[in-house]
Order: sequence, then C-alpha cells, then structure tokens
Amino acid sequence: MRISAVVVVFVAGAVAVLAGSSHSAGPVAPAPRVVERFAAGHSREGLPISGTPVPTYTRDADHWLNELHALLFTQSLVPEEVAAVLPSERTSRTDADFFVKGWQFGKRKGAEVDRTTFGGDVRVSAVVVVDANRRERLLALLDRLSSADRVAAVPELKEPLARLLLQWDVLSVWWRLESDRKWKHDDPELLTAMAKAVRALAQPKRVLEGLPSGTAELTKQFAGRTEAKSPSEPFLPPTLFDQSPKPAWVEIERKSTRLFRGDTTLRTSRVFLDAGTRTRSVELIEAANAPKAARPEVPSGTQVGLILTLVGFDDGLIPVATPVVDEVRVRRVTGPFRLGADNSTSSHDGIDHWVYFRSRSGSLLGRQPFRFIPDTTQGLFLEYGSAKHTTFAAQCALCHRAEINTLSAPMGISSLNPGARPRVLDKPEARFRLAEEEMKSVAERLRFRLDPKSK
Repeated sequence: MRISAVVVVFVAGAVAVLAGSSHSAGPVAPAPRVVERFAAGHSREGLPISGTPVPTYTRDADHWLNELHALLFTQSLVPEEVAAVLPSERTSRTDADFFVKGWQFGKRKGAEVDRTTFGGDVRVSAVVVVDANRRERLLALLDRLSSADRVAAVPELKEPLARLLLQWDVLSVWWRLESDRKWKHDDPELLTAMAKAVRALAQPKRVLEGLPSGTAELTKQFAGRTEAKSPSEPFLPPTLFDQSPKPAWVEIERKSTRLFRGDTTLRTSRVFLDAGTRTRSVELIEAANAPKAARPEVPSGTQVGLILTLVGFDDGLIPVATPVVDEVRVRRVTGPFRLGADNSTSSHDGIDHWVYFRSRSGSLLGRQPFRFIPDTTQGLFLEYGSAKHTTFAAQCALCHRAEINTLSAPMGISSLNPGARPRVLDKPEARFRLAEEEMKSVAERLRFRLDPKSK
C-alpha cells in the first residue's frame, strides 16, 4: 500500500487569478504528428532526435519562426558533467548495486564522446555558445522581428499567446547571454537585436493579463489521471484546482531561493501545501518557524506543489506577470521510506514527482497544450549552474528525498525551511506582484541595451 503525500502547486484563489479570459480564435486542426524526441526507454530518452527545426510555432518545419526557435533553444554540445544515473553509464551495474545512498550525486566530467543534442520544445534553452554560423542566422531572423510593424506582418504571430511565448523565448536567451556570470556573451549587435525583438513582441498589459491560464486544458488533458500509480505515468491530484472558499490547499509565502526569483526564472512561482485539512495545513506552515521540538511531523497524505507562470513585457517595457501556466510540478511523499532499487518511487526512498511542461506546438498548433515529463526523461539542467546531463529523477532527488527529513527540509519540503520564513499567504496576487518587482532589474538592463545613453 502506498502512503500519499503530495507536492503540487495551484488551487483555490490561485485559480481565480490564473484563469484569465480567452483570446482564442477558435479550435485549430491538429498539426501532423512529428517525432521530435527519443521515446521512453531509449538511452537518450526525452532528448531531441536532431537539431533541425521541427513544427513549433508553425506547421511548416522549414518556416523561419521554427528555425529561429531551434537556433534559440537547441544545441549540440559536450556536457560539463555526465550523471552516473544515465543508462549509458550503468551498463555494467545492476539496479541493486546502483540505487544505494548517494546514487543521485554520481557523475563524471564530460568528454567529446558525450556530445549530444539538447533542448527543443522545453522550458530552458540549451544554448550556451553562439558561433559564427548561429550568430549570422540569428541576426537575419531577428531582423524580421525588429519592429512592431514587422511583427504585425507575421500571420503566425496574430494570436497573443504566440507573441508572448516567442517574446519569452527570446527574452530568456537574451537574459542568459546578457547577464549570466558563466555564459555571458559579449556581442552588442546580437544582444541589441534580441532586445529589439523583445520590444517589438510586446503587448498591452490588459492583453497579457487577460490571456487564458491553460488550467482547464491541463485538467481536461489529464482527466482520469487522479490516482498516483507510478512516476512513469501522469498523475494530477483531483483537488488541485479546488475553488471552494476554504480549501485544504494553502498558499505559502516564503523567501524564494535564487532559482525561483523572477529575475532568474522570468516566471512567477507559487507554492501550496495540503496536509489533509485547511487547519492542518495552516498549522504545519505556522509551525515551520517554531523550535524543532515544537514542530509537528509532516503527516501522511501531505501535498505540496509548485506552479510557474510566464512574465512578459508590455509595450512600455514594464514586466507583467501573466496567468499563463508554463510548468506544473507535483511532488508526493509516497513511501515506503527505505532506499533501494525495488522502491519504485522517483527518489527510490519514498518521494515521487510529476512534471508538466507547456508545449509551444501543442498550444499553438492544435495539439495537447501540455506535455507530461516522466522522471526518467533526460535533460541539460543549466538553471542549476552547470551543463549537467542527467535525468529529472536524479536532479530532483538532490534536494527532494525522504532522507532529507531535517529541520530545513522536512520530508524534503524545502518551502518549510525556517530560513525561507514560510507563512500563510491569503492574497493570490502577491506572488505576481513580487515577480514583477524582481523583474525590474531585467527591464532596466533591457532598456539600457536598447538605448545605452538612457542609464
């Protein structure tokens, strides 16, 4: 029997704020299915099959918008680190030998033989180097987005959601090349071209705030997936979007780690906790700041979650936190709480997780708007500070596992860390306003890049 304790994000008041109004032009006939990634069970599960453009923003793979996306998000590179959990690294080890204490930390330095294509229709771009050929094509394509008039002339960008998604894609890569200590790229011409595209793709604040959140589509897409069977299968908790006046889900106000600040993730991050009843949820959050002896144990069945929504820029280059759901992470304290290969939970010691990404092609080309990410999916986790090739299970288990049942992360729930000053948050809009405030430094740099004399 599996003990339930979930981690998710979103609910009640959150739904009201994130719902938004619809700007959809109506149903879109699904685009032809294209195999873009290696399938489950493959030695490169979840990675792009190639770096060539695929239908992302338009149905025609050869369209310049799809080429632009590939240039921005897909790259063949040698990872700095290669995780020991990868199938290619475990050919001589049995699961019983591998899944022992510290399995998630195993890695080695990457070499040319490890060169792989990363990225695609994912949330974090894999581009860390811009060579001459990529630069030349980027400049040519970005020129087609250099002014509002040019953007208005692109039929595929008529829909507000398409414009927001493309603006965010350009913005996220620009911000890395502009400001990241490790991957900063000193190329004023290219950075200015990107900044011009961000400005040209801007929309009025009312349009951005009125975009649909996508929660209805997410719920419909995974209807019937309300029972947690395995981290390899979708699971969406049935009470995740409970809109009753006093739901069990309680939003947590906290001091975000750098990873979830607006000026790092370019998104709004919200965390909710469900300990079975609203009273118990509130007690658990309030007790997080009490002395260890006075803190209650995280009860079986507790759920916590994270939802990330996009921040865009309006036509005044002011950050606007939109309701558009970009990513949902569900983490679940499941049990049994013992480490071993025969423990089928994501962490192999009792913690499960489920991740859902918004798909650009799914959202714009009539397909499913969200993509479930099994925990065996591979990726390049640049946002954590290094170009490390690993799986979602291993990356998440670094911080979220039953072994970490400490004062700073009871049952691996880092939002209950006293250092984060967790407290009950009753104002759903608070985290949106915080993300906008944290994005002001991004806006200032963007304006300076467009007009160096403005500083």
